[in-house]
Amino acid sequence: MTIRIHLRAATACGFALLLASGAADAADAPQTSQATQASGNQAVLLCRTDQLSLRLDDGGGDFNGMSHSGTYIVLRNRGNTACVLPGRVPVSFLDSHKRVLRASVQPMPGMHPGPVVRPVTLAAKGDAKGSLRWVSGEVFDNTQCIDPAYVRLRIGEGALTARIRGHLCGTANDGPRYQVVPFTSSPE
Repeated sequence: MTIRIHLRAATACGFALLLASGAADAADAPQTSQATQASGNQAVLLCRTDQLSLRLDDGGGDFNGMSHSGTYIVLRNRGNTACVLPGRVPVSFLDSHKRVLRASVQPMPGMHPGPVVRPVTLAAKGDAKGSLRWVSGEVFDNTQCIDPAYVRLRIGEGALTARIRGHLCGTANDGPRYQVVPFTSSPE
């Protein structure tokens, strides 16, 4: 009986610590579109699309195989000052007329509604790299696929668009689904 009480107390304390750390992570996330992080005495502003460039890189086939495919997403800060980029941004796949195609992001594994994804500081002229992954084979009963011509990333008030070659598949009920691997700063 005593062991059970100690176990419950330890579990409750562990859960409280987990919640507290999640609250701390949420407090660290950017709250406005102005200043987000302090770097010395200077605030680092959120990245704007007019200071970024977008490029896709298939990594020489890093994602291809077993009915899967994908691409690296590389964002470059073309500006002369550092800026902060959300760790994960909304993604849309578009047809050749730049109309949005039906595809949905798979939730990241972990706590619901998902793990905290920290923002990434992009140095002046620095890069951040993330990736998109998807099922490319018609492996489902009642498979539905799309062949996008463009991918669009929403960043703040704007968006960046790049050409893409892909074949995304999913079930007829869910439609094509993709995974987003959050951005990390690339070593300079």
